[in-house]
Amino acid sequence: MIRMTSDCIARRLLVLSITVLFLSSCGGGEPCGIEGTGTQIQGCTPPSPPSPPSQSSHLTMTAARTGHTATLLPDGKVLIAGGFGDRFAGLASAELYDPSSGTFTPTGDMTTARGGHTATLLAAGKILIAGGTSVSADIYDPSTGTFTATGNMISSGASWSGASTLLPDGRVFIAADGNAEIYDPGTGTFALTGGYVAPTGVQAETATLLPDGRVLVVGCATQCSVGSAELFDPKTDTFSPTDLPRVTLPPPWPPVLQVPWSATATLLMNGTLLFVDGNDSELADDAEVYDPTSGTFTHIGYTLASHEFATATRLPDGTILIAGGQVPGGNGSPAVDRYVPATGTFAGTANLAVGRHQHTATLLADGTVLIAGGYSVWPNPTDSAEIYK
Repeated sequence: MIRMTSDCIARRLLVLSITVLFLSSCGGGEPCGIEGTGTQIQGCTPPSPPSPPSQSSHLTMTAARTGHTATLLPDGKVLIAGGFGDRFAGLASAELYDPSSGTFTPTGDMTTARGGHTATLLAAGKILIAGGTSVSADIYDPSTGTFTATGNMISSGASWSGASTLLPDGRVFIAADGNAEIYDPGTGTFALTGGYVAPTGVQAETATLLPDGRVLVVGCATQCSVGSAELFDPKTDTFSPTDLPRVTLPPPWPPVLQVPWSATATLLMNGTLLFVDGNDSELADDAEVYDPTSGTFTHIGYTLASHEFATATRLPDGTILIAGGQVPGGNGSPAVDRYVPATGTFAGTANLAVGRHQHTATLLADGTVLIAGGYSVWPNPTDSAEIYK
């Protein structure tokens, strides 16, 4: 388990107090560029960026919440669970969004109030809710609308943050603070994986399943004083080191490496991964593409806007929607960037109807995105939601 320095603790507590918280072609079919690199082939006219999306009318959840999860269910509805309410109170409540009616309705409560947890859709269609402000875990059954307790997580570090992903064999990998664990739906129990390469463990920001079945975990280590990137192989239950993202602030700031913070990692259609670091400033964010084949990160530039505590969603056309962020003082930003893999660049697009951060973004079956909750006006979360289309 990680031992935090006073600086790292202060940084985490600052977040706690503020939250508690992917080749396109020319007309003739020849490649126009190398996805994720911004490299253009001479003599080929790249495609025009996609048309900017627009937002729908305002929606209202049954409860104001932030630090919650939002999971697309097999029937097309979205389960929104837990989070923090007013005065940073943990929530046990959950609700369902129905795209056919555009409404939110309550569903059963979790067995434990929690925020900052993970939610993973299991192969059987149920949802694993784990960690957050509790080491306990729940299983949500959409057929009954109820939560039931399952085995507890093992490491106490799991009780604050982490990232999860469904493995090809149906188990769930959770990269929690200091340790990683795997949940087995067959037994309803958690087990520790082999240790991280970093001797002090990893404070994970992202955990992304790669096409070859390995998981890329990016975060920080050594009391959050250095960045960390490791690959977990479920077949051997071991971690191995990989290239680090070279996170820097945009010019004219000097190219001093930064520790990954409030990052998003999104798999692109060609199997590479877009990594965007949400720095804690008003500056544009560092963007990099990770190639699992070479095991390297390549810096591709910066976002147009600042996106601390934002969301990143891959749209059906392969572009990545990066939405929201935090502005100084704790209020939410409505800024949206759209990453176009064919050109390796970010394009401006329509803003959110409501500025927010620490929200959720869920791709719906019709290709639109449900943006829900978060902080709009500090310090209390919002019950507002919107459809980005």
